[in-house]
Amino acid sequence: MIEQVLRHLRSPITGASPLHVDQTFDVERAPAVGLMTARLIGPSGQDPSTVELGIWHAIGRDRAARTAAQITNVAPIVPEMYEAIWRCRSLGLLSGRAFTIAEEIAEMRAAIRDVDGGLVIDVGCSEGLYARHLARDGARVIAIDHSRAFLRRLLHRAAMSGVQVAAVRALAQRLPVLDGHADAVVIGGSLNEIGDRAGALSEAARVLRPGGRLFVMSLTKATSLAGRVAQTSVRASGVVFPSAETTIDEIEAVGLTVVDHRADRVVSRITAARLP
Repeated sequence: MIEQVLRHLRSPITGASPLHVDQTFDVERAPAVGLMTARLIGPSGQDPSTVELGIWHAIGRDRAARTAAQITNVAPIVPEMYEAIWRCRSLGLLSGRAFTIAEEIAEMRAAIRDVDGGLVIDVGCSEGLYARHLARDGARVIAIDHSRAFLRRLLHRAAMSGVQVAAVRALAQRLPVLDGHADAVVIGGSLNEIGDRAGALSEAARVLRPGGRLFVMSLTKATSLAGRVAQTSVRASGVVFPSAETTIDEIEAVGLTVVDHRADRVVSRITAARLP
């Protein structure tokens, strides 16, 4: 799948583009994944980076925020449990109503509109819940996460679903994607623990084309006593819970226009657009 989106990518080191598969390096492909082993290089052979086990390592010398939440995400056991145990139940528990994955996906699809044939960036993709559904819709999906363990799980689940997704190890604050090339960017829950929120939102705005859309599902500051106590107990791990108004201000500060906002208790969904 990496080969299908090469024209949208840039070097994680200098930003050079276009990137090419280095034909002097051993190249391996697999039907369910595409490029499995390779080296990508810039126009004059500079800025080599590797594809290993289907994952393009475009993180360079960058590192994720050294918080407990981000460190936990690299543990191999976490991706095995995340979607099956927590993600499928979390919105129902946190919204106080029967908020299903199917409803969340339907909202996300409606927010970013028809992406058949378009390019979508799934930032902080985890197991690729959004990415897999978007790939089924015909989108070319670049799924970004800093965790090798989550990206390996993403590729496994995508293959089981019969879709291909470009798995990229990178930071939300340094997307290896060219300016204005994405039809949509989606962030499903990871904005709460992503570290530099302004940097991540700025990158989302940078890669969006005019008319492109951003969909963010995140958790907001609780108003109930029980909710405030629970949020305070996890704050030391690096998870933050700003108000919806703060997140809207952050999104508009990077040049996007918020066109829709929905909330059920602490579960916030914001849609924004880069106006033409």
